[in-house]
Amino acid sequence: MRIPKDIALWLQKTLLEYDGWQWGLVSFAHGQIASVPAGSEAQWQFSVDMIYRTLTCDLIGVDVYMECDERASFLNAIRTVSPFVDSGGLLWNGTQVSGTDCLGKLVEAHFPPLDRRASKLNPAFIEALEQTFTENGMPWSDKPLLPITPTITSAPAASR
Repeated sequence: MRIPKDIALWLQKTLLEYDGWQWGLVSFAHGQIASVPAGSEAQWQFSVDMIYRTLTCDLIGVDVYMECDERASFLNAIRTVSPFVDSGGLLWNGTQVSGTDCLGKLVEAHFPPLDRRASKLNPAFIEALEQTFTENGMPWSDKPLLPITPTITSAPAASR
């Protein structure tokens, strides 16, 4: 397993929530990860990369775009509008995302039925995710995949 444990646990929990359900995109921007400071540009970058990675690997799909017409404009928008300032509200809270059939099959192969799941890390699931990422040309790395481009109005207050 190459994904750091704290990130792997967050990723597993987040993807299990999206499996079979629709949630706001903002779920990717929130969450307690020890190695990623909350409300920081690093957390924003992490969120953008996880969205981009899971979309590209067909683990999630965008059901409802807010403030965007299609995938390219959406990817540009999440790079330039921070989820941590008021201007990011509609984009990050209104965009609806759900797990795909591909995610469902991956979850089914590595987890018992929903009512018998434990909240501890499943290394086999994380290894399968890493393999999926690699097969789609996105092996795990801490380097940005889709670099954010903060502006004065979209930068988190703590970094101004």
